[in-house]
Amino acid sequence: MKGKQEMEESDLHDRLEALSAKISKARTRLDNLKAWSDGHRLSSGELEARYRYLKSELNGEIKDMETHGHHVSKLEASLREWLDSLELYANWE
Repeated sequence: MKGKQEMEESDLHDRLEALSAKISKARTRLDNLKAWSDGHRLSSGELEARYRYLKSELNGEIKDMETHGHHVSKLEASLREWLDSLELYANWE
């Protein structure tokens, strides 16, 4: 039977692996978008709307994870915010 520390390390490793996969996928999508982009620039209103949406999504993700007993560090929250911004960018264009 695994000890509590081993289980926590395993859970953390699994979460980091999932984040790594998302980073790889996001980078590929971003590279593809750069190749297909028409150079559209966002207005300040569009940027603000994206930011509000991202913060809402991120806060929901963190709340859900912490509800399930997973502590989300500031680094992980920052990384998730970056990933969400890439996903939003890919879906918005």
